[in-house]
Amino acid sequence: MKNFLLVLFVFATVQLFGQTINPDSYKSLYKSRLKSDINLYYNPLMDKYDICFVKLDIEVSDQSTSVSGNVTIQAKVVKTLDTLVFDFSNYMTVDSIFINNKKVIGNHSENTIEFIFDSPLVINEDFTAQIYYNGIPDPDGRGVSTAYNSVWDKNVTWTLSESFHAYEWWPCKQVLSDKIDSAYIFLTCDDDCKAGSNGLLTSEVDLANNKKRFEWKTFYPINYYLISYAVSEYQDYSIYANPEGSNPVLIQNYIYDGNDCLYYYKSDIDETINFIELFSDKFGLYPFANEKYGHCLTELGGGMEHQTMTTIGNFGYYLVAHELGHMWFGDYVTCATWQDIWINEGFASYTEYVALENLQSVEHASGWMEHAHSKAFEEPNRSIYIPFEEAFYESRIFNHSLSYKKGAAIIHMIRHEINNDNLFFASLRNYLSEYGDSVATGDDFKNSVESSTGINFDPFFDQWYYGKGHPRFDVEYTQLNDTLFMTVNQSTSSTETPVFQLFVDFKVCFSAGDTNLRLYQSGNIETFIIPLSKTVTNIIVDPDNWILNEEGMVDSVGPPGNNKSLFSFFPNPANETINIRFNVKLYSQEKQIQILDLSGRLIKTITSNSNLIPVNISDLSNGVYFVKGISRKNTYTYKFIKQ
Repeated sequence: MKNFLLVLFVFATVQLFGQTINPDSYKSLYKSRLKSDINLYYNPLMDKYDICFVKLDIEVSDQSTSVSGNVTIQAKVVKTLDTLVFDFSNYMTVDSIFINNKKVIGNHSENTIEFIFDSPLVINEDFTAQIYYNGIPDPDGRGVSTAYNSVWDKNVTWTLSESFHAYEWWPCKQVLSDKIDSAYIFLTCDDDCKAGSNGLLTSEVDLANNKKRFEWKTFYPINYYLISYAVSEYQDYSIYANPEGSNPVLIQNYIYDGNDCLYYYKSDIDETINFIELFSDKFGLYPFANEKYGHCLTELGGGMEHQTMTTIGNFGYYLVAHELGHMWFGDYVTCATWQDIWINEGFASYTEYVALENLQSVEHASGWMEHAHSKAFEEPNRSIYIPFEEAFYESRIFNHSLSYKKGAAIIHMIRHEINNDNLFFASLRNYLSEYGDSVATGDDFKNSVESSTGINFDPFFDQWYYGKGHPRFDVEYTQLNDTLFMTVNQSTSSTETPVFQLFVDFKVCFSAGDTNLRLYQSGNIETFIIPLSKTVTNIIVDPDNWILNEEGMVDSVGPPGNNKSLFSFFPNPANETINIRFNVKLYSQEKQIQILDLSGRLIKTITSNSNLIPVNISDLSNGVYFVKGISRKNTYTYKFIKQ
């Protein structure tokens, strides 16, 4: 028994550590027979109808990828419809087609099924298509896979449809924006097997010839690529989570039957309870609580977030958290285009961080974020947002460094910009509520967070989502009497994003103790002048690793001369007026004064050639502000208090 468990330990440890690196490594594998022509990914004829209901009634096997049976699609016409088109692989055989219960002749070629109506259907007209089919899906595709596990002595077959593979095993409409309102997935297999799928298992029907039909029904909207099945000699291990304020949530797990498989994975599976309860608290109640969450164990190298029942290859901590996180980010709200895959993968990756932060320790979460940063550094010249011409390559869509790790890092930075955890998580809940059961883009998320927080995130998204690279901060500082002069020089890894405007934390260290400063950097070179009575011994940039930034140099330099100080001002605090006195060497030069609030929002601008400039602040609300002086060569920023 010890030797057997040792084999299992080695087997699972290899998988576990692999998944801490990339829970979805299989997604980025390029397949030679992808539908690489844009016209095959998107057919405008499909914009003419919306799918209301899908029923799959198919026979499947744990030892073969073969699929046979029929699909029923109920839809509503939204534009005059003369030609009905579905995606379906040429590898499969269409036996017959029925439209509104009448057998018709359609054309199956170029990976589509096409039927031309005698009389076009009009707007709001309903129709039903039923397609009988059979075959073995493309062996070079990804739609259906089968394998044998020698440790557990089980055969298993499972589907993977993300992103462009549903058409390989069932006739469908591969359009992200058209979520299916509800679906039945009826799966017939050998009666020594179980077949798992989406929604609730409403019935197990014994059939002739040692067959059994598993009838799954889901009444939540679902995207085409999230419909799935997995079949093997499974046992059902069901447990319950108890989110606060909710009925218990079923967690239904299909695990290989026998050979102590459940014993080996049980404690890891049980962790799902904590994840559901935590994520329900942070993001809102598990979005499919009236049905279930669950897992189907397969030989997949990672996991796939099939709605309500993840297909999974092991139960590593990060993997289980990530795929469950997708139920909120990816399934409940789905990316509107593959260009915006960040909506799915960046957020699901960040749920790994949230799990560690709340269920293990801040130190574990910090280590996770350091690793995320190190992966993001590997892609300094590409954006998280995917250009249109690259959005049909799965290696780009599922780029681990960008869509996952940098994607998670910028969510963490948004949290830092908001600087209020209650407001940050409230903004996520508002976003999910606004776009739940639908699709969203990166801009949709930005606009939602702006509405929740009142913060303008346009510059942030221009830099971090559409922009490229990351910053580096080099700091020079000195003290003169009770004043700290700190010049921050920001360089960037990509010329396409020359500056990142954002809040940066600095830990200012003294011989006894330290203090934290939160300063807004809007240019490449900023000088901050800060009253400090203690002697500074060191400055640490971004001490808590909030920002994706490359480590820079911190140097103590000599005391500032007149040429170092751009301006001074008084009084501070102030009530009606602050007086700006510029360096005498700037006499007659044009200077600019800006007043900004703590979020970096520009409130007023004054341009003058004078060396003494009074600025009326009587119209400002009480609080803390920045006053920034700008000359041709220098920028200095001070904090002041309006009272």
